[in-house]
Amino acid sequence: MAFWLARRTARTAWRHIPWPMVWAACVWLAEKGRERVEGNLDQKERHEFLNLVTKSRGRPGNLAQRDKTRLKNIAGKALRG
Repeated sequence: MAFWLARRTARTAWRHIPWPMVWAACVWLAEKGRERVEGNLDQKERHEFLNLVTKSRGRPGNLAQRDKTRLKNIAGKALRG
């Protein structure tokens, strides 16, 4: 599911992806994309990724703008490598 998203997004375009798509990619990464997360993120980023996903609970209003941007950047890095 998330592979088409990773192929079509550039680093700068990732910031303009709507929240439901970001959330779907994060859920996919957390549940089934563990090898991508472990292979593309270091320990600190993995920990931060899981904390932000847990903190948001699927709602962008639960995160500050800085946290939303950071979650998008980490998820993009995990998908792209």
